[in-house]
Amino acid sequence: MAKDRIAGPTAAEVTRRYIEDHPAVRDCLGYNIVNFTSLARKIRSETGLANQEAVEVAIRRYQRQMRTEQPLEMRVLEVVKASRLEVRTRVAIITARNDWELLGQVLEAGRTLLADRRHLLQLLQGPGALTILCEDDLADAVLAAIGKRATLGVHRHLSALTVRSPDVIVETPGVLAFLAGALFRSGINSLELMSVYTDSTFVVREKDVLHAFRVLSELVHPAAPEESEAV
Repeated sequence: MAKDRIAGPTAAEVTRRYIEDHPAVRDCLGYNIVNFTSLARKIRSETGLANQEAVEVAIRRYQRQMRTEQPLEMRVLEVVKASRLEVRTRVAIITARNDWELLGQVLEAGRTLLADRRHLLQLLQGPGALTILCEDDLADAVLAAIGKRATLGVHRHLSALTVRSPDVIVETPGVLAFLAGALFRSGINSLELMSVYTDSTFVVREKDVLHAFRVLSELVHPAAPEESEAV
């Protein structure tokens, strides 16, 4: 008795997976600026699919399904436009060895340093290091609590831009990537990125803060289009 053959993925399944693995292709489909024949050839060349017509049909079907959904980009833009942008200058990043004893020392020091709640002191614990974002004025006290032997690096004269979004950001994929991508495309390097609940914080060098502010501000508070002047 012959063994049952395990069927592989169909052309439609392979095509769908390809599109979803290539966000730029998906965006172009959403904007309806794709040459279906050329895209089908590209998918075939990269996946090994043989049937050109089947791939084209799968692409068109995928696009029709996209039109029945609210575009993800629109959901992202709605969240961003409902956000607020805050800037802090004169901040520092301290990187330290990660262990529970050291974390306890930083937290104990923070009780005193944060008596004035206007001060900035944020901790990000990773597998190999502890990152501390604080105001320059607090950096020496934090370094004293950590000790030289546990300190891995110090960066001063930085600025922190925080995008405070509505709660819906938790259920909206891609907002952080959208903001980070805008900075990337503008040639701005973010030394640290912290996401805490509805706050997305980007730490940049002071020389980049005005440029970064303009980039993010144009997303959070886009200018109204100017009316065309009569000729």
